[in-house]
Amino acid sequence: MKTPFDTIDQLASQMTFHRERHTVLAGNLANLDTPGYQPLDLRPPDAASKPVGLAATEAGHLEAAPGASRVGTPFADPSAEPGTDGNAVNLERELAKVDANRVRYTTAAELVSRRLALLRYAATDGNS
Repeated sequence: MKTPFDTIDQLASQMTFHRERHTVLAGNLANLDTPGYQPLDLRPPDAASKPVGLAATEAGHLEAAPGASRVGTPFADPSAEPGTDGNAVNLERELAKVDANRVRYTTAAELVSRRLALLRYAATDGNS
């Protein structure tokens, strides 16, 4: 059975994904001048797939909490062309991704806000 909060939960998940994607894209911009750096992006999680736990690949890594899942799947951007120093970050392209990601995050936030306002209105019988 679908509840009034299902939509809010889905939008909140989208906001979390876009917040995490912004972090990845900002990391690409921070490594603009790093020789050999390959830009990363974040792919949304597949709704049908099981949550993927984080793996400790080095001795100093902390283990993820049981049942923890990733917000998305990081992947190397295959369309990035490396420059003379091997760095494949394109400033204009990364800024366009950041801006598109910002618009999607803002849209989801606005929809959550409107949905909560509608629920508040219904809960107070129209007396806000």
